[in-house]
Amino acid sequence: MQATSELFAPRQTNTGLYAQLHEAGYSSSALRDTQRTYRLTCRLFNGKYRKTERPFVCHAVGAASSVARFDGRLTYLLAAMLHATYDSGQFPDGRVGGASVRHRAWLAKQVGEAVETIVHRYDRFAFDRGEPERLLRDGFDDADADLVLLALAHEVDDLLDFGLSFARKYGAEIESRVAACAALAERIGKPDLAANLRGRGALYRDTGWTDDLMSVTLHGYQIVPNVVAYLRLRLEQLRGRFVVRH
Repeated sequence: MQATSELFAPRQTNTGLYAQLHEAGYSSSALRDTQRTYRLTCRLFNGKYRKTERPFVCHAVGAASSVARFDGRLTYLLAAMLHATYDSGQFPDGRVGGASVRHRAWLAKQVGEAVETIVHRYDRFAFDRGEPERLLRDGFDDADADLVLLALAHEVDDLLDFGLSFARKYGAEIESRVAACAALAERIGKPDLAANLRGRGALYRDTGWTDDLMSVTLHGYQIVPNVVAYLRLRLEQLRGRFVVRH
């Protein structure tokens, strides 16, 4: 088993991700694409938190960082950052989630059809409770190996910092889930990813200390400005200050 210090820890901030990509040899163009996608992610998930109370944008960056470490393809890195768009992103029309024709066209315009197509395929890919075990047992289409990769990258970030203990969406199934995820990583030819998953999963053998801090909410949540804050932001915009409207 890998020592904790040897396990890959996905970056959680935009600047941390840019530094990771620079050190890995990504081009300036790729870094600019990543920055544009990060800014888009901030718009889609403004004020949103996961049920662990971690800002959603940190999770989005973490999933992208994991793809960068274990795969490297830029289109999948960008898709990983946007993976929850059709599930819980807030679009300019005010609607939350939904892969409507209008939403798909809007996202494709922002990031290109290649990235949007991956995000849309991933939205329809099941990887919730019991799904890794089922995929390991029943197999999956080779054409979906890239979606398995995205799901496993997402899992690496979920496991980080005992996230699955603070929000126990898998209950006592964490051990079997991690084992299945690691086996799936090996099946798609990613032994380093498999080792990282096993190493992170092993840390969950002692999580009693998180009991008093465990989230009691069933879903993530969003914090929105109150009326006074909204009016102040609107006034700043009218004064010509830099306020981004979604």
